[in-house]
Amino acid sequence: MPNPKDQRPPGNPRYRAGFYGMAALYLLYLFYQIAKPYLTGDPYGPTRNQFLLGLSVLGGGAAVLAVLAWRMYKVPPPEDSGDEDEPDGD
Repeated sequence: MPNPKDQRPPGNPRYRAGFYGMAALYLLYLFYQIAKPYLTGDPYGPTRNQFLLGLSVLGGGAAVLAVLAWRMYKVPPPEDSGDEDEPDGD
């Protein structure tokens, strides 16, 4: 049976928030690649149905990841556990 003292402490949630933020930016970049033919007037772009599907999947995924990243970023960093006796400083 594993000992609870052998487990690692939880990591800083801001690292995961940064990772989710980068994933959201990547999904926005992929959506831009779909929308670029509409912005430049290219006649060989995706159809309207493909554009709407890309908007819902990539844009929705980017929005969800951005919200998750913001909520994780706002969480205060974890405190050190009081396992060791620390002097009061008095």
